[in-house]
Amino acid sequence: MDINKLSTITKHNMKRIFTLIPVLAILFFISSCKDKDNNLPTETDKILVNYPWNLTSVTDLSGKTISPTQLNETTRFLPLMNIEFQTGNKVVARGIGDSQVINGGTWYLINENKMIDINVSGFKGQFGLEELSNSKMRLKSTMPVGGVDQEAIMVFTPVIK
Repeated sequence: MDINKLSTITKHNMKRIFTLIPVLAILFFISSCKDKDNNLPTETDKILVNYPWNLTSVTDLSGKTISPTQLNETTRFLPLMNIEFQTGNKVVARGIGDSQVINGGTWYLINENKMIDINVSGFKGQFGLEELSNSKMRLKSTMPVGGVDQEAIMVFTPVIK
């Protein structure tokens, strides 16, 4: 193979490579862009952020109300706050009387919207979303009742102002 022919082949291959670089860059850019429609709020998200929520009772799995005297201090304190799930996965707890923010953190729906992961100091964990409507939210959790851990349901109602 003579040197001129080799030089022509090399130039031709270099032109192909330089033509492919912008095409590959565009394909990479397009494939790395996320579809913003994937982050649209679900119906569950909309119900959660519609109103603040207040803990009205704690029940056992059969629906029998558990006396507040059998609950730990953190759980007994929850009815004194309204829990606000906000867009952007923020959650705040406000005092009922003065609406001051007592605590804050994050929330995420997980496991195909069957659980809610709440990360607030003193109120942290993954809770089973047993029921959610515009009139009631029931969260399932393991909590101390009379000093013994057991599954229980926290019943919240919306605070309509």
